[in-house]
Amino acid sequence: MTGGWFQAPRGPEGLAGTLADLPWLGLPLRERQERAFLEQRLRVHPAIVGGEGELAPGPRLLVRQDVALGTAAVADAVKLGQAQGRDLVFRLGGRAGAFAAELALGREEPLLAWIHEGVPDLARIAAAEVVELDPVERLVEVPVPGEAGASLVELPLTERLMHPAGHWLQLLWANLLGMAPFLWRGLVGRNPVEAGWSLGWAALRAGSLSPPLVAARLGRQGRRCRVHPSAVVEGCWLGDDVVVDAGAVVRGAVLADGVTVEEQALVEFSVLAPGARIQRKALVKFSVVGARAALGGLVQLSVVDRDAQVKVGAHLMDMALDQGVRVVVGGRQVPAPLGLAGVCVGAGTLVGGGVRVAPGRALPAGLAVVPPPESLVMRIPEGLSGTVTVRDGALVKR
Repeated sequence: MTGGWFQAPRGPEGLAGTLADLPWLGLPLRERQERAFLEQRLRVHPAIVGGEGELAPGPRLLVRQDVALGTAAVADAVKLGQAQGRDLVFRLGGRAGAFAAELALGREEPLLAWIHEGVPDLARIAAAEVVELDPVERLVEVPVPGEAGASLVELPLTERLMHPAGHWLQLLWANLLGMAPFLWRGLVGRNPVEAGWSLGWAALRAGSLSPPLVAARLGRQGRRCRVHPSAVVEGCWLGDDVVVDAGAVVRGAVLADGVTVEEQALVEFSVLAPGARIQRKALVKFSVVGARAALGGLVQLSVVDRDAQVKVGAHLMDMALDQGVRVVVGGRQVPAPLGLAGVCVGAGTLVGGGVRVAPGRALPAGLAVVPPPESLVMRIPEGLSGTVTVRDGALVKR
């Protein structure tokens, strides 16, 4: 049996590079897809159905180029394909499936296909019978802020990951939904023996059986990592050469090779690609940060692409109080899942200090976004006293 790919209908939206390069859980998307195939002992063929290369006859499991795919989904799809002996297209059932449909942002298209025999093509995938995978999900209550205060929503967590990731908001949710299963497997273990050892050792270090205290003691560090004794690093996966400086707090995060978190910065439930830098006193929550990006401002529920910069004092907003956030998908506006979305900062774009970006917006690549000139003090008249304000670049009596 062979694992492979079929062509996505469109390239990345709001993001630079190719679909294969999209950051997912600390590695390029293509590499994560290949690992999911190889863990189930599927040979990987580089050809892409509907694209370059030629394929021999099946049986074959094919994932769309832009789909974040988990190992458990691959295992279940192969079992169903072999048992039923015909072409199939898979989707998730349960709450996870409903959320995945919402995450499609109005585009209902095949994500994962089994071609039983013969040479695969896009027409066969489109005509295949649709079957549901049991998500074996767990529902977790998550507080969602709103006008009347925070409300609780049930977010489905599953190891049967199968989510589109080609749009920047899809990439954000693919990382957020994949983080918990990834951290569990990476920090706790892949079987009961590993899990028992890891959890027992963490409980011993915590001196408690309280789940939050035990979880805080779980962690993985790669080679040559430097974590300052005053830093707090809890429940995180750290790649090689990661630096966490004095007073920094990092919780429930995936930090790829060469990431730096500077003094007194806060990083929670986020994925940082290789070489990203979180600057002193910055705040990053529930976000995806691209390779070599540098963040100094306030960032939540956002995607900051490779080589971008968010300066100190910048604020990427993540919530509209009067209505749910909408995002642009293929030139049309659609509601964001749960009505929440931050901002996408394009590759190489700089967001200057004092700039506030409304939620759901995507800044194109290669921009330098600076505050309006009228907010910059250029002229200071003599004889001022008391409270003054800035008007057209000058200080004036308020």
